[in-house]
Order: sequence, then C-alpha cells, then structure tokens
Amino acid sequence: MSENEVDDKLTNSVTVFKYLDDKDIFQRFYARMLARRLIYAQSMSMDAEEAMINKLKQACGYEFTNKLHRMFTDISISRSDLQNKFSAFIKDEAIDLGISFSILVLQAGAWPIGQSNLPTFSMPQELEKNVNMFESFYNRSVSGRKLTWMHTFCSGELKLNYLKEPYFVTVGTFHMAILLTFNNSITCTFADIMESTRLPEPELVKQIQTLVDTKIIVTQDSSIVDEKSALMLNMGYINKRTKFKITTTVQKDTAQDVEHTHTAIDEDRKLYIQAAVVRTMKARKILKHNLLIQEVISQSKSRFSPSISMIKKCIESLIDKQYLERTPKFTHEYSYIA
Repeated sequence: MSENEVDDKLTNSVTVFKYLDDKDIFQRFYARMLARRLIYAQSMSMDAEEAMINKLKQACGYEFTNKLHRMFTDISISRSDLQNKFSAFIKDEAIDLGISFSILVLQAGAWPIGQSNLPTFSMPQELEKNVNMFESFYNRSVSGRKLTWMHTFCSGELKLNYLKEPYFVTVGTFHMAILLTFNNSITCTFADIMESTRLPEPELVKQIQTLVDTKIIVTQDSSIVDEKSALMLNMGYINKRTKFKITTTVQKDTAQDVEHTHTAIDEDRKLYIQAAVVRTMKARKILKHNLLIQEVISQSKSRFSPSISMIKKCIESLIDKQYLERTPKFTHEYSYIA
C-alpha cells in the first residue's frame, strides 16, 4: 500500500471518527491498542501511527492526543538515546552482560498501564545482572524517579538446545522464567517452579497451562495443570518453524480488561463534568439548574454525550464538597462558593 493510499484511509477513518458521540471511549481503547503496538513493536509504520495521532489532534485538539504524543516520545527516547547511553555506560565500565538486553522507560501518567495488583515475581538469575546494571545506570543519569518493572509486558528470545534441531522462541518473562527452571533438570514439580519464580499460584497455573497447550512442556499425569502437577520438557517437540512466538495473555483484552476500561472512562467523565460545572459557576456566579445542565452538555459534546443523571450526581457531589450551594430563594438555582 502506497503512502497516499495509507493517508487516504487514515483521513477516511478520522471522518468517521468525527461522527462518534463518545469520542472518549474511542480514545481509551485506541490508546490501549497503540500501547501494545508500540511496546511489542507491532506497528506496520511508525510514520502512519504518528500521522493518525496528528489527524486526531486536528479533529479534537491537543488535550485529546497529549498522552498519545507522550507515548511516542517515550518509545523514541528509549530506543535511541537511552539505549545508546546505556550501551556506552556498559562499555565504559567494561562489563559483559552476556545477553542482548534492551529497555523501554515509560512515563506512568501517559500510558494506559495499571501499576496496581502486579503479581509477585522473582527475576531469573540469568537476568539479574542486566537489571541491576540498568538500574545503576538510570539512577546515575536521572534523579527523583523510581523504576517499576512491568514484567507482564516484557519478552525475550530463548534458544531450545535440547531438541534434534535448535528452535528460537519468543516468550513473555513469566514463560521465560518457567522454562529456565528446566536448565538443570528435564523434570520439575509445580512446587519447584513456584519456589523459583515466586509467582502466585493462579498466575503460575495459567502460565504453565499455556506452555503445556503449546506442547513445549508436558505433564506426567494429566493435561490440566494444578499444584500437584509433575512437569517435564517435551523431548520430542517438533515445529514447522524454527523461529516462533508464544503470545502472552497480556497482549489480548479480556472481558475484565474491557470492564475496567469502561469503569475508568466513567470516572474520567465525572471529573470532566465536575470541572466543567466549577468552571461555569466560577464565571457566572449564579445560574439556574437547566442553564447549568445545558452549559455542561455544550462543553462536553466534543468528547462525549453526558447523561442528565450523571450531571445531576456531579452537581450534588460538588455541593457536598462545598464548591456550590443552592440559593436561599430557589432550590433549582446554584451559587458559586468562592
């Protein structure tokens, strides 16, 4: 597809986008999908990605695409400037990391990635040196920032040397840690792997089950993985491809992810409506209920169509917080509290 054809398709997409009532829902899901494409380097064209963001900016303004631009900046800095500086640091320190190692440093406020409920995890010994060296480098280079490792979004390439012919498999960090426990023995119990990885039992069951389903490892008793499972490498594993990838669950949206996204959208809408109410009342000082409702709808329509009930709840919330109050003469009129 030529550049002109790509640009035409993007323009047509934005034309359809302009007719959406709830543009904030589109923005949330678009940001999640863009984050995956950027983290896993799955974009067909970074120029096309940037062109789409610029078209959305023209349609909705800077605030709508601010975080998307910051995501792009993070990737650009990490893959060029930061990586080059880290390589120079390793060279100056005369350190041999032993494996190829690259890092993405992302701003927590710009990316739609939750930092809560991260599973416990013990880094494989093979990676500890690399991680420690990067933390040392980053702490020297940047002050006042704390790194939080998002292991669920990490991946690595392993070479399977125990088969008749070598295979190269790209896996998530949890799968990598599980497979590395078989370096010393072709058989491991579920308890052995849990002790090595420190992953919570439900998460570990899910991760091992994926490897069993792909037939890289097998169970000695049942195809269903549980805490009593005895596991071993499949010494007869065969794949048509010598290079392949095992997709991690984090690369797919679950029903729970979609529900959490919609919940986050509702919370953002409440904050947006409350800000619109305060902004309006600060300018007008006194305003009747129906006029305030109309003003909030007018200010919000570029992003979403707020329901009357949500606006009413937000007004009540602001009254409770003492941002406004009902006037003594009329219950359907509000005054701003300075």
